[in-house]
Amino acid sequence: MKFYSNDITNLSSRRLRPGFIDDPQFASFLEALPDGAALLDTDGRIKLVNAKIEMLLNLGRRDLVGTDLAKHAKTAGPVVAKLWTGLQQLKRTEVTGALNSQRQVVAAITILRTQDGGAYGALLTMREANRASRPVDGSENFRFDETSTRTKTSFLSTPHSVALSTRAEAALARGASVLLTGETGTGKTEMARLIGRANDAGAPPFVHVRCGLISDGQFEAEMFGIEPGSRLDTSTRGKLGYVEAADGGILFLDQITDLGPSAQAMLVAFLETQTFSRVGSAQRRHAKLQIIAATNADMDELMGEGLFRRDLYYRVAVMTFDLPPLRGDTAVIDTLLDHHLAALNVGRKPVLRLSSEFRELAHAHQYPGNIRELINILERAGASASELASAEHFIGPSAGSARPASPVNQAPPHPIGSRAGNFKDLVQEFETWVLEKSIAENGSKRSAAKALGIDIATLVRKTKRRS
Repeated sequence: MKFYSNDITNLSSRRLRPGFIDDPQFASFLEALPDGAALLDTDGRIKLVNAKIEMLLNLGRRDLVGTDLAKHAKTAGPVVAKLWTGLQQLKRTEVTGALNSQRQVVAAITILRTQDGGAYGALLTMREANRASRPVDGSENFRFDETSTRTKTSFLSTPHSVALSTRAEAALARGASVLLTGETGTGKTEMARLIGRANDAGAPPFVHVRCGLISDGQFEAEMFGIEPGSRLDTSTRGKLGYVEAADGGILFLDQITDLGPSAQAMLVAFLETQTFSRVGSAQRRHAKLQIIAATNADMDELMGEGLFRRDLYYRVAVMTFDLPPLRGDTAVIDTLLDHHLAALNVGRKPVLRLSSEFRELAHAHQYPGNIRELINILERAGASASELASAEHFIGPSAGSARPASPVNQAPPHPIGSRAGNFKDLVQEFETWVLEKSIAENGSKRSAAKALGIDIATLVRKTKRRS
């Protein structure tokens, strides 16, 4: 019989390999490991992989098993290339660095040997570098999840919030998408982080996507990433998209109603199959994740106006939870005042106290900005009062002396008859002036819509028309 060198190597490794390696239960053992793992022959052929390494390499089992590690050394980046070199030398190798997907990993090749020293295979292990040192407070688990330390608020438990979070967590555990609704400042982000376990050490990824910051033109690259080495890859390393970063965890779509028509269509297409392609690549990739979405808009009105897709709504709003406004709930107001007063007094001398008159005004205030507005009022009191915050120190944002940086003209843009123009153009110009003036006076589009007696969707559409 004629043998080639590769045949001899494979026969040798099969002769040396312990029987348990070929036992079907060994695959279950790899699957139970907390890190990514792959079993390789000494020639570099991949025999077994677990789901974790599929996620880290963003390749399916069919793309890995039966292929050579050398092939992936060319596409996955220098980390895998160094592991391949170590395998060729039959030498244990540990590497820390970034994959081409921009995931930071700690990876190792360990040579498997018999008692007499014969090599029969190798075990490749890989884990995300940030998992071992993830802060207990869960901050910055991804570069996308940035929160200002000045405005970050801890979640405060009340009977209603505990009941709501319990129901929302149960819905997520059963695989349902969750939509959080409520006015601005009611704590939707804090609730999402709570039910998504964003602050738990060792929890799955939690990726916070601020939809209002992504234009239609940016959406595909930001959400799905850019293929390394493609025509659009200016960095030569590719770009990790939100979806890949959230694989195996939670994708939080904050203010989802801010997405444009094209972005909504692409999101629907992804949610239907949970497959996607990076920009510059035709390869379809799979991501297994759950969706938490949030908005302060009236989705029924937006859908009625054609500004939000109904098919997208049905996919993100399997279970909807509405966070109540702050106004009128004196128990919650007192809880928030006490909590944030304690934080304000850390290192403050003298310590600030709140008078009964201050609390009475706090109970009666309407809080169009909800929790954020309460914090703002308390911080103003802390800046202006010495030891005791009295009624005179209760200053709501609308009662301050600040004015918009670019004041809106108080007179219409053009007196009637001052210039030529068709009736439709003149009406639209006057309408634009009214909208700008109301937004400036009321501080937000939602408040302006209420003051004008129109719905928020109409106001948003008309302001977009003028831009």
